[in-house]
Amino acid sequence: ITIGLENIHKKGLIHHDFHCGNILIDFGHYTYITDLGLCQPANVKSPQNSNKEIYGVLPYVAPEILRGKEYTQASDIYGYGIIAYEICTGFPPYHDIAHDEFLAMKICQGLRPKSNYKIPQLIFDIINQCWDVDPLKRPNA
Repeated sequence: ITIGLENIHKKGLIHHDFHCGNILIDFGHYTYITDLGLCQPANVKSPQNSNKEIYGVLPYVAPEILRGKEYTQASDIYGYGIIAYEICTGFPPYHDIAHDEFLAMKICQGLRPKSNYKIPQLIFDIINQCWDVDPLKRPNA
């Protein structure tokens, strides 16, 4: 998954809709990032967001996007962090909370998925960096 996102970003693109539903795994355990229909160059102002509509699956949408900012590669990294959390726990993010405007507000206020599962600290530190509220503090793919 990391290599696939890195390849998208190295080509100067933003996925715009990065979530678990857009990742396929074949019988050899190779992963593929799919649904590149919203994928656009990082240096082009996004027409999708010019009317302030939000595209994507709410738990994977970065807080800055929920606030009406432009999609960036850092927005994809936020989604990557949520995907990593889901892989580590086996649970979709916010599986016990309605996916509505109240969840969107809580995400903007700093809510992140909680887990009763022990995630190795090194991996959890990376996940936390990926979903940092400040896109500039998120790692690159």
